[in-house]
Amino acid sequence: MMRPARINGLKTWPEDGTLPAEVCRLCDADLADTCNRLASAICVVCGYWVCELCDGGTDPATGDAVCDDHKSHPLAVNCTQYA
Repeated sequence: MMRPARINGLKTWPEDGTLPAEVCRLCDADLADTCNRLASAICVVCGYWVCELCDGGTDPATGDAVCDDHKSHPLAVNCTQYA
């Protein structure tokens, strides 16, 4: 299943090799800041960064994460491990 172009009005990140800025899309934490030791991952649904405090689950087999907004999306069905 491919990501839709928009989810709840939010444009999903293109799958063209580019990456979004390393900022949590839910709390705006700067994840590139070396003083900020938050673990982070890219949401498998919307393609934006999410910090460990805002994630809605992680797939224990792959390490894939999902943001809290998209934890009930079909792409996140295996993201069941919570921080």
